[in-house]
Amino acid sequence: MEYFTCLMDIAVHRERIVPIYSRVSPVVSHLIYADDLLVLMRPSMRGMRALAVVMEEFGQLSGLRLNRDKSKVYFNNSCTLKEERALELGVEKGDLPVKYLGVPLSVNYTKDRECQSLVDFAQRRVEDWQAAGLSFGGRIELVRSVISAIALFWLQSIMVHLATIRKIEDICAKFIWHGGIHAISWEQLCHPRKEGGVGLRSLVSVREAAGIKLAWRFLQGGSLWSAWMSSRYLRGRNFWVCEIDNNFSVSFKHILRNRPVLRKAIRRKMREGGETDLWLDP
Repeated sequence: MEYFTCLMDIAVHRERIVPIYSRVSPVVSHLIYADDLLVLMRPSMRGMRALAVVMEEFGQLSGLRLNRDKSKVYFNNSCTLKEERALELGVEKGDLPVKYLGVPLSVNYTKDRECQSLVDFAQRRVEDWQAAGLSFGGRIELVRSVISAIALFWLQSIMVHLATIRKIEDICAKFIWHGGIHAISWEQLCHPRKEGGVGLRSLVSVREAAGIKLAWRFLQGGSLWSAWMSSRYLRGRNFWVCEIDNNFSVSFKHILRNRPVLRKAIRRKMREGGETDLWLDP
């Protein structure tokens, strides 16, 4: 795949392929994960032809060819002649949102209906377990090890709508109490055992923690993602005083909204002091 990266870098340098955000440094024209490839480019006819040439040249050298049956091309709403551009690349046109690794991918805030599959998963599991005659402890353990585990994966991958989380917690609470009277509230069940709970994790709290973790990763830097986000949105401004702009992505808005918690919880080691703002950094 290193050879593919070289071919893409050459095509970008010669301006045959123009990345979506070509003025942001570092320039990101493609991402590779396992055997999956995501190309991010402006959908000009020239660019489509150049990408087709890159894929063909890479396939001839490496023997790894594009599986057109499993590939899709996605366009933004402002793009015209979508069918013609997809035909130029030889790949079928797809529509967003699309599922990847089990979670929906969208260019906008993930809507409640797009997360309905997570609610359906929890409901199906509960219905399968209800006929098993499980004990109270068994129901607790199944909620913890199956439903909560899948929900945690979603919460650390995308911004799940709060209404979706409430629905899942309601399904879990009804299953634990067999649909009867709830002797203890869900919030109390999510307390540690020494505080009178059963050690379940509140998905609302996990959602908040996932956002804070994302902000912490951004502040630490050292990754392609953090460098790109900083160049795209901060543009030299200080993280702690940057105002939230409507043009910011959903994830970066979420990062900025977690600044009050971060400000109370972290401190900076000055070292040489070259990267520290004495007036603004905690």
